[in-house]
Amino acid sequence: MEWKITATTLFCDTVKKWVPIMVYKDGKTNCGYHYRHQIVTKENPSGFSCHGPQGCGLCEAYKQDVFSRVE
Repeated sequence: MEWKITATTLFCDTVKKWVPIMVYKDGKTNCGYHYRHQIVTKENPSGFSCHGPQGCGLCEAYKQDVFSRVE
């Protein structure tokens, strides 16, 4: 069976918390912390330091690690 998603929990220096990071087979990434707290982003964008999985170094590093092990 082929994989569809893989996940881990990593420490995020931006928000100073352990966050779940998901990588999908198609290369998309998702951050559980951002997903859970995105309402705060809409209400007070200047008060929330997380910018989401796009452009996130932590998400990108985990994605590269996952795909380097798959190939």
